[in-house]
Amino acid sequence: MISILVPVYNYSIINLGKELVKQGAELNVTYEVLFLDDASVNHEITKSNQLFCAKNNLTYIISEENLGRAKARNFLAQKANYEWLVFMDSDVIPATSSYLKTFVSSIHCESQVLSGTILYRRNLEQTIQKSLRWKYGVTYEETSLKKNSGNSNYLYLKTANIMIRKSIFHSIPFPVLERNYGYEDTMFGLTLEANTIKLELIENPVYHEGIESNHIFLNKTEEAIKNLSSLIQHDEILCKKIRLAKVYFQIKKVNGVKFVTYLFKKNRGLMKKNLLSENADLKIFQLYKIGYLCYLLA
Repeated sequence: MISILVPVYNYSIINLGKELVKQGAELNVTYEVLFLDDASVNHEITKSNQLFCAKNNLTYIISEENLGRAKARNFLAQKANYEWLVFMDSDVIPATSSYLKTFVSSIHCESQVLSGTILYRRNLEQTIQKSLRWKYGVTYEETSLKKNSGNSNYLYLKTANIMIRKSIFHSIPFPVLERNYGYEDTMFGLTLEANTIKLELIENPVYHEGIESNHIFLNKTEEAIKNLSSLIQHDEILCKKIRLAKVYFQIKKVNGVKFVTYLFKKNRGLMKKNLLSENADLKIFQLYKIGYLCYLLA
């Protein structure tokens, strides 16, 4: 009944795999687990992942080329055998022992897309708690029904933790953007909304375990903003719902893009120095993001 689909890149899936096997055995419905190794370059991790999957009757596919986040998920959906698709990231782990059961029990006749929630662990070493990635995740990415009450659930959809009817996904696959990272989740959610696909946000959390270094996270953020700048140029109306784009359009309305770009170029070095330090400031991070977007669109 459910196909659990997980793209993998240079990451061990053994802990996640063990948990899925354990929870799958307790389901009263058929299920499968498909991993897609997206041309990982760490061959030791790939080999251990393969061995684990072979021993536990899980499917582990290795791509000959790096597809990127969206294409990898679309590929997995084509390989899936069952009616419901559960998409997870390789660096998440269910926060409860009833994760799969919660998804299955939440299905009703009108269900189309169910989005679980994202959590970040608090009992981590101090260096991780100081990192920009962890701070940003706790402040902006953790989702709950209470936190999002009154807001559009579509903007909070996380492809690291969703279940979608396969027929819906085949009609609306993940968008393949110009770059491999950034705003795929948002655009997918907004496309679902534009097509009046029902999205339900449910309390079914996973922990995000893959906390990247400040340097990697900042580079990925710049890639994401490059995606957003391209999206704004091609679909301005849809992008007006995105928080960062809203700020940009407000600045543009008062002819302030060039001025913000000037300030960004002048202070970029100092801002990066802070963001790459142990005391990264989220306010500076937000200023960096809007400054970089204005810089790209000036």
